[in-house]
Amino acid sequence: MTQEELKQRFMELLRTHPIDTEVQQLYYKAVHSGALNIADEPASDYRLPKIILYAVLSAMAETWQPTLDYNRQEAENLKLFI
Repeated sequence: MTQEELKQRFMELLRTHPIDTEVQQLYYKAVHSGALNIADEPASDYRLPKIILYAVLSAMAETWQPTLDYNRQEAENLKLFI
């Protein structure tokens, strides 16, 4: 596979599984979960949005993780470089 072919496959994956939609769905799920005290947060603060983003990305990482051990190990190795 060339780098261009890899880029095409990656972009194809993003088109067929739009992550922005998944992020929005998980955001609304988080906001309506009852686990957050939104009213007590200052409007100018990014603390709660960062907590939500971390939780959303963590949930997505679990959903998207490779199922085969070898692929999971390769992904964990790759994370060390990015």
